[in-house]
Amino acid sequence: MPAEHRIDDKARLIVTTWTGVAADKELIDALLKYQEEIRGRQAYRSYNEILDLSRTQKFELSADALRRLAMIAARTDIPGAGTRLAIIVKAPLAYGLGRMYEIYRSLLPDTSKEVRVFRDHDKAMKWIEADG
Repeated sequence: MPAEHRIDDKARLIVTTWTGVAADKELIDALLKYQEEIRGRQAYRSYNEILDLSRTQKFELSADALRRLAMIAARTDIPGAGTRLAIIVKAPLAYGLGRMYEIYRSLLPDTSKEVRVFRDHDKAMKWIEADG
């Protein structure tokens, strides 16, 4: 699986790094596994997240899969928690796909996670750390 997770309890942060190809089925399967094994645990539900796609070589994502990913991800949102997800990308296509995901998440009625897409790791970290 091209997803690697690192949990920083002190910073209350989960960092996921994706390498290889980001395709519909693989991302959906990885998200379901992540929710079952990590994000679904009560101890981690209030943690902020970083999804680092900067080392992903290829993107094969459909709009339907992005919508589905947003709906699946929102299942573990805690109402009123105000958690954040920073998505880090390098490629222009990845930035556009990340923005689509950001919009899909924001349109869900029960979502409480703030999502932003960044091209710069340091800016993403500053935004995550600025969370009060």
